[in-house]
Amino acid sequence: MIQKIGVLGAGTMGAGIAQLCLQKKIPVILYDACAEPLCAAAGRIKEGLLNAAAKNRISQESAEWGGQNVVYAKSLNELSSCDLVVEAIIEDLPAKVKILSEIEKLCPQAILATNTSSFLISKVGEGLQNPGRFLGLHFFNPPVAMKLVEMIRAPKTDADVFEEAKKFVEESLQKTAVAVKDTPGFIVNRVMRPYYLESQRAVLGGAGISELDLAARMIGGVPMGPFELMDLIGLDINLAITKTIYEALNCPERLKPQPIQEHLVSLGHKGRKSGKGFYLYKDGKLIGENPEVAVAAPGDGDFSDGEAWEMVIQAVIEEAEMVLKEGIASRDDIDRAIKLAMNFPQGPLEWKKNANPL
Repeated sequence: MIQKIGVLGAGTMGAGIAQLCLQKKIPVILYDACAEPLCAAAGRIKEGLLNAAAKNRISQESAEWGGQNVVYAKSLNELSSCDLVVEAIIEDLPAKVKILSEIEKLCPQAILATNTSSFLISKVGEGLQNPGRFLGLHFFNPPVAMKLVEMIRAPKTDADVFEEAKKFVEESLQKTAVAVKDTPGFIVNRVMRPYYLESQRAVLGGAGISELDLAARMIGGVPMGPFELMDLIGLDINLAITKTIYEALNCPERLKPQPIQEHLVSLGHKGRKSGKGFYLYKDGKLIGENPEVAVAAPGDGDFSDGEAWEMVIQAVIEEAEMVLKEGIASRDDIDRAIKLAMNFPQGPLEWKKNANPL
């Protein structure tokens, strides 16, 4: 039974997973080798608990309990009593392999999980002596608010371990778990690649950035168009995930990183966090399009806004169909994952079915 959680890495995701567990009255030990991120995480978690109480999402008593039941650890030895340890350090494969092999020796009975968003689970766990107790738990940011957790069964994950972790996610954390085969990008990052890539190709064909984003919202009913979303995620992060998936799937042309995004990232234009991405920002507010986009994508075609959106959503649907055909996840889980992670009104396979009811 999972009663105490260890989290490796006190960055934004690690602190978020810790706060989620604390709000569900699950004791947490949050580890980081450096004092600075631990100190910052302590501040974020305290503020997060107080905000949740102020908004009546948890009681004041629960907020106080959370503050009293988190340990900020600078030594891995302090995690020896944990029943589940979730690795959430930087996306560096050797670093992940190393820290998991170390924690396995200290917690021989614990379930070990990685929150990687881009690496194969089997690769992350290749240094483990007992890979049967290892799986992927991919949370989405912010973990407290996002309802989805992708659960990835590595080739050697024990069935009982997977079911125990699934019960914890669904019953203790009250999240929706979707089962995913160990494959690059899992469901969401894989299926959504064309959302970003095809939109950039549409711009090369003459579509406008703000016009396509508007069409996505007005025609597709999605909360954010592709360029708005890339700016929010971070162009550098989004590009890194694209490159990882592209290379891991043997470089299919449809998933090839696009020169527009590569050009912007090379200039340090990373989206909202840098003030410049596909759009320009001042004091966090959008003030216009980035003229550097036209340098990389002069665009000489004549796509209409509606045609550009149809091009983008059709590419997403086709990727979802590939994921289904490859047996990566069930039809329902593919649609469920995209709706919950992206807040889309329909999943891509539902989209196709509803567009062609006969």
